[in-house]
Amino acid sequence: MKKVLTYLFAMGIISAGLNPTFANPQTPPANFGQKHPSREMMRQKFEQRLNLTDKQKEQARAIHKKGREQMKPIMDQIIYKRQEIDAISKTKMLERTKQEQIAEITTQIRELEKKANEIRKANSQEFENILTKKQKNELAKMKAEGRAEFEKNHPARPPFQGLGTPAGLFIPSFTGRPLFPPPAPDFTNK
Repeated sequence: MKKVLTYLFAMGIISAGLNPTFANPQTPPANFGQKHPSREMMRQKFEQRLNLTDKQKEQARAIHKKGREQMKPIMDQIIYKRQEIDAISKTKMLERTKQEQIAEITTQIRELEKKANEIRKANSQEFENILTKKQKNELAKMKAEGRAEFEKNHPARPPFQGLGTPAGLFIPSFTGRPLFPPPAPDFTNK
């Protein structure tokens, strides 16, 4: 038996060595494993499509940097609050108390997200103020294309239909079998 296993193992190694995928591996392309282009490439494509001047590029980078500095403390707070929720959900306190604390923190997160969206809108408006009329039109067209692409890749969900009945709760009667076994025959003469 050992000889057979050794022979099979040796044949497996030899056949793997003869297989061109193992013997001659190809180097993957430079962007292997990347679904999307890098941020830098996206930024360059964005600037090129809007035909931004060098001055506008500098202003846009300054606006972006300022926005990130404004967003950092808010995003850090959101991350911290989500970690709090995770920690609370893992504690051994009463479920009602857990749910109350989680609901309170979730409300705080929503307020922080509103602040973050206000900052994003202000930064977007500030960026649009440095654009010419033609560039604003091109930006609007880019936004519409992005929205259409998103909707193509993320179809709308159907409305919620309820959870239904759990599978193990009821046995469907449409299988042709009765739900309960028939009563035992009565052999007594009455």
